[in-house]
Amino acid sequence: MEKKLFIIFYIFGITIINPAMSQLKSLKALKAKATKEVKKVVEKEVKPLSIDYTVEKVRYNPLKSLNNIGLDIQFTGNNPNRVGVSLNRVEFDLFIDGKHASKFYNDKKIVIPKNGDFLFNEKAELKLSVVGKAIFNSIIKRKAKYRMDGTYYLETSIGTFPLKAKLAEKEM
Repeated sequence: MEKKLFIIFYIFGITIINPAMSQLKSLKALKAKATKEVKKVVEKEVKPLSIDYTVEKVRYNPLKSLNNIGLDIQFTGNNPNRVGVSLNRVEFDLFIDGKHASKFYNDKKIVIPKNGDFLFNEKAELKLSVVGKAIFNSIIKRKAKYRMDGTYYLETSIGTFPLKAKLAEKEM
């Protein structure tokens, strides 16, 4: 009796579950292929955004904290594409005089209009113990060379795509 029951379950499993698993694998492969094709089209058709930045203000108050420096950074840019985009997350690595000084994030939605200009502001917090006295002096004297590397997360209906960008090195 137990052998018959086992054989019935085995046959049931092969005829019902096996095709369903095959279809699931096919759907996963199809989604991966579609995602790859969309990435190719986006890379081919979408022109890169032009983005520039300036350090608007250096905030340092030794009475409040000897170790903290704040930078107010303004980003400006242009979207040459016929489609506007929204960035849901942006990450930046800030380098000063070639040394990694800070990593900061923006989780606020940044709306970039089609065929238009945009601007957004960020604040970077630096620790003197990390950047060192020489970099601190170049920041205060406005002789520091800044470079930013960014990752922009573009959210679409088929997934989130990270887009890497290196912004120009500038002395400010």
